Amino acid sequence: MNRAVAYAALSGELEACRRLPRPMLVELIGSTPASKVIVVDGEELLLEVQAAWASPKRMSVRVTAIAYGPSHLQTERLEEHLTIPMSDAGDIDR
Repeated sequence: MNRAVAYAALSGELEACRRLPRPMLVELIGSTPASKVIVVDGEELLLEVQAAWASPKRMSVRVTAIAYGPSHLQTERLEEHLTIPMSDAGDIDR
């Protein structure tokens, strides 16, 4: 797996989550990880995105993006995280 390409894909997924409206971001929490397969430079990468509350007070969401791709003798796994503050936390059903 080309690490630079995989990290660019992970960064794009995390940035897409950052732009989600708050209600849609909250819907990701605790749900089955969203996954998709992309092909870059002839290699298939499986991307998964999942979310969880970053703090007990629900003031921020931690989004995790994981890329799985081919390596020499095994599947390689890369993971990146992003914490998104919930500026309008009062609108969230607790």
